[in-house]
Amino acid sequence: MPAPLNQTLPTAGSSAPRWALPQRLLEIGISLGCLALALRAINLADLWNALAHANYLWLLPTVLITVALLVLKAWRWQLLFYPEHRLAFSSLFTALCAGYLGSNVLPARSGELVRLVLLVSEQPVSAARTLSTIVVERLLDTLTLLVVLVILLPFVELPTEMTRAAQGLGILALVAAGALVLLSFWKARVLAWAHALFLRVRFLDRPGVYAALGHLIDGFAALRSRLGLWLVAISLLGWVGVIGMAWSSAQALRLDAPVTAMAFAVVVTTLGMLVPSSPGYIGVFHYLVTVALAPFGIPKDLAFSFALIWHSANYLTLSASGVIALWVHGTSLGQVLRRWRGRGDKVMG
Repeated sequence: MPAPLNQTLPTAGSSAPRWALPQRLLEIGISLGCLALALRAINLADLWNALAHANYLWLLPTVLITVALLVLKAWRWQLLFYPEHRLAFSSLFTALCAGYLGSNVLPARSGELVRLVLLVSEQPVSAARTLSTIVVERLLDTLTLLVVLVILLPFVELPTEMTRAAQGLGILALVAAGALVLLSFWKARVLAWAHALFLRVRFLDRPGVYAALGHLIDGFAALRSRLGLWLVAISLLGWVGVIGMAWSSAQALRLDAPVTAMAFAVVVTTLGMLVPSSPGYIGVFHYLVTVALAPFGIPKDLAFSFALIWHSANYLTLSASGVIALWVHGTSLGQVLRRWRGRGDKVMG
């Protein structure tokens, strides 16, 4: 049976925290500001002309690659639970699709919470263990993306300072990966250090926090096994798929740009997700695409047209996948949120 929700999930009370409204306003303001920057100096007639004459059949590969990436990521997520848990692929796929839907339509990028709630409420796995897999998954994506960035540097003409910063990030990624794997050998020692440190911070000195830290260390330990090689390979393959998705979207506009330009746009927009924005990453995504393609001589109006097409295809596909997956599962996003709001007060137990 699934772990009791009242021991594993956070509370969404009837009233939002005081900082919720300022945060929403900040996200909307950043999105609108970036959208205004992206549209600055763009001829709207040229923009409309580019969109009107696009060959939208090229978006079919974009849609198919997006769905294939969902399957690939669900498989990787399943592997991250090994060997303790062998969860049903269908449950993981549904939760993942629901998570992307949540990120597209809910504020504060709540998709990760949505997929955690859905999986924990229906599978025999704790929230702490599930959260650890999501953290390791994000670290894998970030580290492999930085590797892609370092590979791209010889093919992109950037200012010297930006090139050095990118090289530094690549080196930092490798060092961080090595450090995390190394720490996984010292689980008992790391937990002892955590106990000594957290004893002075009351809200951190809880069994659930130590359990979550232990699960996280176990997740890093997977990277030093043969399974870790599979996880890294799947992560790299996933980024190749995202680049392919961007390239097929560019073909809809007959955009004359090398694959390296598409890869650089993927890197810049993904790293830019650290910036707060409205649901669906609207505005920030479009502005960063124009910035990423500028070194390749792509006119701003054409770059913005490409950003609109690429983002729309991805957004609609992920949202539709989430709705369909939840419908097949017999639930909805609203029901998942009510399941969260009506139960428990702790994530970690």
